[in-house]
Amino acid sequence: MTGRIASLLFGFLFIPVHIAYTIAFTHQLLRVHGTQQAELFMLLGVTGYLAWHVLLFEPSRLYVFGHEAIHAIMVWVTGGAVKEFKADAKQGSVKHKGGASGPVALAPYVVPFYSILLALGYAFAGMFTNVAAWVKWFFFGLGFTLTFHLVFTVKVLKEKQSDLEVWGRLISLGLIYWGNLSIIVLVMALVAPEIEILGYLREGGERTVALYQLILNQLFSL
Repeated sequence: MTGRIASLLFGFLFIPVHIAYTIAFTHQLLRVHGTQQAELFMLLGVTGYLAWHVLLFEPSRLYVFGHEAIHAIMVWVTGGAVKEFKADAKQGSVKHKGGASGPVALAPYVVPFYSILLALGYAFAGMFTNVAAWVKWFFFGLGFTLTFHLVFTVKVLKEKQSDLEVWGRLISLGLIYWGNLSIIVLVMALVAPEIEILGYLREGGERTVALYQLILNQLFSL
C-alpha cells in the first residue's frame, strides 16, 4: 500500500516534465517548413502502415516477437540471463534471471525494434555497397516501422499490462510517453534539418525547471 502511494506521488511529481517536453516537442515540429524528399517518403511510410493496419490485417505476431525480443535484449544489457523465450500471435514471455527489472519491463514500449533492425541493416549494407540510391526507401521503412511500433504500443497499453506494475502505472506511462516523444524527435531529426535534438532536450529541461519553480512559488505564497 505504501509503495503504491509513493508510486502515485512520484507519478504526479513528474507530470510537469511531460508537459514541458510536450511543449518542446511541439516547438520542434513548428520549426519544419516545406517537405523534402526524405520527409515525403517517411510520411508515405507512416500512411502505408496505417493503411495496412486498417485495410489488411494487424501484424500481431510480428509485434509480439519484437516486444519480447526487446525484453530479452534489455535483460542481457542490464547483466541478466534469458532462460526462456516465447512469442506467438497473441502473447509472449521472457523468463530471465537478474537484469534491471524496470528497464527490462518498460523498454519494449519505448524502443522500436524493427526500426532499429532496419537502421542496422542499412548501415551494414553501406559497409559493402553504395546505398545512396536506397536512402528514400530507408526513410519509407523508418516511417512504416515507427508507426507500427507506436500503433501497437497504444493498443497494448489499453489492456492491463503487468510490466507497468514494476514502477507503478502512472510513472511507467509517463516514462513511456516521454520516451516515445523523444524517439520521434530523434527519427524526425534524420529527415528534417530544422529539428534539433539538443534544442528539444534543452528547452524541455528549462521549461521543467520553470514549471517546478512556478508550482513552488504558488504553494509557498498561499
